[in-house]
Amino acid sequence: MKLIIRADDVGYTNTHNEGTYKTIESGITTSVDLMLDCPGFEDACEHLKKYPWLSIGWHTHFWGRPVLPANKVKSMVDSNGRFKWRKDRKLANDIDFEEAINECRAQLERCKKYLGRIPDTWAMNSFPSTLNKAIEQACDEYGIHYDFLQGIGYDGKEKFCQEKYKKFSIFELTLKGTNHIKSLKVEDFPYYHPAEALMEVKLEEDKIYMFSRHPGFLDDYVLAESSCTIPRVKDVEMLCDPRIKKWIIDNKIELINHRDAIYGTNEYQEYLRSIGSELAV
Repeated sequence: MKLIIRADDVGYTNTHNEGTYKTIESGITTSVDLMLDCPGFEDACEHLKKYPWLSIGWHTHFWGRPVLPANKVKSMVDSNGRFKWRKDRKLANDIDFEEAINECRAQLERCKKYLGRIPDTWAMNSFPSTLNKAIEQACDEYGIHYDFLQGIGYDGKEKFCQEKYKKFSIFELTLKGTNHIKSLKVEDFPYYHPAEALMEVKLEEDKIYMFSRHPGFLDDYVLAESSCTIPRVKDVEMLCDPRIKKWIIDNKIELINHRDAIYGTNEYQEYLRSIGSELAV
């Protein structure tokens, strides 16, 4: 069986990024989802250039500030010039489509400028239809893959991929319903054990699984902004855990990135072999 390990929220802040880099260099991260509008974006780009064996996703939370001037995206921002729906997604109901598609294009062009490439994938978010349609159109224009996952999502609903992706059998692995994860809230941190949860999963031989976490270190920006805080540090530990690496080896799991899954390449395994990793198959 094959497994994609995705690190989400990369680019949140420079400090948060340091946790992600640790899981790339000492752990099992094979793919990252990059925020194109947050304070740590440029730092993330500089580091991700060093890791060509990773696939890159577009993480469209739209939690920071628009790339375009605020007066060019008036329907999308608050009085402080930030995206207005950070705490209430309903506020994205009344945005202008042309402003949204122009901002999406500007973000992707910014990514091309600083990272030197366009993201490979987009993990779909539950935004109101206008913003989602703008993101989809931008993905179509730039050749970004999306809507390729099957399985049960974090919302508990079944996910259906586009017809062209069915043959790849890429399933989202959420760890829902385990005895080791109650929630990502601070008060439930004593019950948060993602390593134990993952090692109890029974993977099917003929499927590709995509498993995502939020590995990162904390600073005042993340603590003030996010409802997910200290679990991020636990995710760093989990993705570098020797027990997880042994579980991967013992179960003959092949680590791959999203490009490997979609294009049939072997980038991540070639990287593992180049460093003499015991995780290579």
